[in-house]
Amino acid sequence: MTSPALTKQSLGTGYVVATGVVISGALLAHGMSLVRPSPIDVVILSVGLTPALALVAANYWLPVSGLSGDQIWTAAEWCGLGIALFTLIKIVVLLAPVPQSSMVPSILASGVAVGGFGGILFGWLLELRRSRRRLAQSNEVLFRVLRHDLRNDLNVALGHLGELQRETAERGDPKSRAHVEQLNDTIDDIIDTTEKARQIEFAFDADRRAQEPIDLVPCVREQAKTIRQSYPEVTVELDLPAESRVYADWMLDTVLQNVIENAVIHCEETPTLFITVEEQDRTVFVHVSDNCPSIPQHEQDVLDSGTETQLSHSKGIGLWLTTWIVESYGGAVHLTATDDGNTVTLEFRGPTVLDDIRQTLREWP
Repeated sequence: MTSPALTKQSLGTGYVVATGVVISGALLAHGMSLVRPSPIDVVILSVGLTPALALVAANYWLPVSGLSGDQIWTAAEWCGLGIALFTLIKIVVLLAPVPQSSMVPSILASGVAVGGFGGILFGWLLELRRSRRRLAQSNEVLFRVLRHDLRNDLNVALGHLGELQRETAERGDPKSRAHVEQLNDTIDDIIDTTEKARQIEFAFDADRRAQEPIDLVPCVREQAKTIRQSYPEVTVELDLPAESRVYADWMLDTVLQNVIENAVIHCEETPTLFITVEEQDRTVFVHVSDNCPSIPQHEQDVLDSGTETQLSHSKGIGLWLTTWIVESYGGAVHLTATDDGNTVTLEFRGPTVLDDIRQTLREWP
């Protein structure tokens, strides 16, 4: 049995295609009816025939346009509205008691095709905007659940688990104690993952973050200092210029922290990190290299293609978060994995002259 959404999608697409066929046929018939069409008539009819043929091909491009189901039907309705509007204009002009040029019929005929394509284009943009708004609302609800409801329930579970841990310690059962400790570590990891929800929310909404030229070098030094204090066994070697400005915001520290911590936490051996910063024209590259085993392929997909991968642990979420934030800066994240280790390259856009002027005006007294 065909679902209602699929029926509306098929009907909407079929309506647009049929409309394009009718308009294309009408334009061709009008062109053939002209005894001696001028070059201008040919150009005008070609202008109308192009959007008409685009409507004919809607069966190919409309299903992959980002719309589906009811949305395609709504776009088809806007197509019909555009045709109706331009047809009404055509009737009013033709019935007007004023002298008309010989090119007026060609212009009006082409205008109907343009109106149809313009209508479906407007409907497409309108539906995409509504989809984006619904997605933003869904994300907001999801982030709220992760930040509050799920985390609160996990904290309650962690409290009960603490009581159970004390009881198993008193009984002296090592097997039960090991299971409880494993559960405790797992819940802690989930709580750490929920804490990233707020960061992900900000990563999606770059408009809520004021980007400005920032000196990258102190940020890298601070993150290197933090990782040395947290993991004394880690060796961190830096090769940094005196200054290197990038166009970013306060989430730059989150990017650096994710990349550096991932290299340390998920390394089976004693990690050695090499962090370098280099500039090429107005682009800044931060290379974070390690001596750890190659990052698994499903993790590389996060950076290479942006496709959905395993997010059951914080490393995957960290890679997603890093990619989203850097891309919101107009940059990119690259990964090179070899048998000797991995190199994550963060590509940042340096401030342009326009950015410097904007920053100067912002700081003007």
